[in-house]
Amino acid sequence: MMSVLSDPTPPISVFVFGNYHVQSSGRLTAPPLHLLRVLIFVLLEGQGKPVLRRHIRDLIWSDSGSEQANADIRQTMGRIRKFQQDHNFELLSADPQTVWLNPDQDIYIDLAEFIGLAASPSPKACVRMCEIYRGDLLGSSGSAGNGFEDWLAFQRTALLRQFNSAMSQALEFGTELTPQERYLCASRLLQLDPCHEGAHRALMSDAAAKGQFSLVKQLFNACSKQLHEELGVGPDDHTIRLYQELTGRSPTS
Repeated sequence: MMSVLSDPTPPISVFVFGNYHVQSSGRLTAPPLHLLRVLIFVLLEGQGKPVLRRHIRDLIWSDSGSEQANADIRQTMGRIRKFQQDHNFELLSADPQTVWLNPDQDIYIDLAEFIGLAASPSPKACVRMCEIYRGDLLGSSGSAGNGFEDWLAFQRTALLRQFNSAMSQALEFGTELTPQERYLCASRLLQLDPCHEGAHRALMSDAAAKGQFSLVKQLFNACSKQLHEELGVGPDDHTIRLYQELTGRSPTS
């Protein structure tokens, strides 16, 4: 998997989570949306290797006839080339058959960093993943063809599953995390998965460590209510045992 990370303040930064944008020399700019669609396809499907233009054409313009789709991708690659020339970089290159990423460009891509962190999610890496995962992949974009929207929905689910798995491990075994980092990870996870009991347990433990036992009860009740309303179940045995253990430490218990 290609990883385009560069230094902390590269001249070009590309963000595709949540409100997508490109930052060029410290200034925000709105790139052609198809530039980002092609970029995430090359990163996720091609894993950074060249991909056939016809695969991109058939995905993004799946609702068009072949003649129109061929014209659309030609126009799109022309707009991408002009945008890159205007901002003095060349992240995506193309020939008549293929499209590829240039790994020697001094460019940061949030998706590339996320993929690298998810491949080996240490507790500290999970903190960074929380900062990167600001929302769904191209969350503010309009719709493309049905084929691309189906593909994008699948990729969003896969990335969310990776995020969920990494956060779960970090909260369960992440002794390297500070209390502030545990709170960040648990809170971010609950924003995306309100029924995640591991995140609820982490917040309860954090409250108990601060002596906030009334908050422990509030958090447990909130967890119970969320599970009942969303899933029609109560907390699992692990959560109940932890709650009983934590409240048993209360001076008023």
